[in-house]
Amino acid sequence: MWQVWKSVRAYREDPEWRYRKREPRGWVKAFGTPGHPFGTRGNHVKHVLEGHVRGFETTLFHLAAVHEGGRHPTDVSRYSVAVLTLPGPLPAASVTVAGLVRWLGTEPLPPRAGTPIQLPQGRSPRMVACSVDPDFAELILTERVVRMTADAKMGWRLHGDRMIGWIKEHKPYERIIGLAETMAEVLGEFPASVWPQDPSDQEHY
Repeated sequence: MWQVWKSVRAYREDPEWRYRKREPRGWVKAFGTPGHPFGTRGNHVKHVLEGHVRGFETTLFHLAAVHEGGRHPTDVSRYSVAVLTLPGPLPAASVTVAGLVRWLGTEPLPPRAGTPIQLPQGRSPRMVACSVDPDFAELILTERVVRMTADAKMGWRLHGDRMIGWIKEHKPYERIIGLAETMAEVLGEFPASVWPQDPSDQEHY
């Protein structure tokens, strides 16, 4: 934990980043709750850092996702989260290492995204992937993209014009920036045809 605090002290004074200690509970609603990695019983966000990674407007934070437990009424899963702002909205989709979200007990995508269509499984580590648009999913969820996600031990989700990525536990900012960089690399694998070409023709998902 001391590494996390050391990282916070370093970055909150960095002029290239904007730091906030906490955010109100409702702040995460903009990221499509209760889809992964957020909890259904509450979400506590702290150590928010805003800046740019690989040309993307980026928000980093630590998340405590509260959800229904087993022996106890509620449980908490802790994640480090990076959010990239995209050039335009994309259909809702998600892919994650299954173990990262096993205890959340929620669907990958928020209810308003529609019914997720599961993609073929059978990978190691086990991956959970879905999209509201199977044709879009076929274009972006290539073997390379899924392998990049697995190798980084992360999950990510598309929500409108944002890509939300997460890894296990609260990590130093250096590690979360690394997550954001991997997310940018994943986006670089998307074919140009999936991006909205004309702002006037963009559809919001």
